[in-house]
Amino acid sequence: MVHHDDPLFREASDSAIEIAEQISLEADVAEETEAMMMDSPMMAAVQQGNSEHVKIAEFAASRLRGDTRIASFSINRWDTHARQERNLRRGASALTDTILTLRAGLGPVWDKTAVLCLTEFGRTARENGSNGTDHGTGGAMLFAGGALRGGRVLGQWPGLGDGDLYDGRDLLPTRDVRAYAAWVMRDLMGLDRATLEQAIFPGLELGPNPGLTA
Repeated sequence: MVHHDDPLFREASDSAIEIAEQISLEADVAEETEAMMMDSPMMAAVQQGNSEHVKIAEFAASRLRGDTRIASFSINRWDTHARQERNLRRGASALTDTILTLRAGLGPVWDKTAVLCLTEFGRTARENGSNGTDHGTGGAMLFAGGALRGGRVLGQWPGLGDGDLYDGRDLLPTRDVRAYAAWVMRDLMGLDRATLEQAIFPGLELGPNPGLTA
């Protein structure tokens, strides 16, 4: 509905919805197959290979090997209001599968690829009564890809003391999450500062270059 009257986004949105529905349908069929294979020793491998996030990563890799420059998709399993230890492990496992699937599917294109894993909000610093955490403010990002300089932790650590927390409950954000994505786009795609700060990420202040790209 949002994109219906937009000539640039309407067709792309319809195509994206069609792709998502097809992948979801294939994942549902795979789940039914898995349910009939519970006694099979191959069940675990089949389950991982047929997971929705793996299929999405395979599709993204197939497009990125061609003319597509940017792919964007979401992975669920991060809403850890309860039993965070168990649910976070599942989310991390899905993210691992996704990145490894992208790397395998991209082949030599991986060396020119940046994978940015971000979220729009973090979690509270303290556990709640359900052994989970609620929606918070500051969070973390994970980057991968052959085009990036890896093996580093970037950012300023604000601390977890009572006087350090935002509103007394959340990790204090120290930089706009969009700045890291914008610097990658500037370094890899040559976009100028004005375009990034005004058109792509309105209101953004890029700040110093964190040196993410190789």
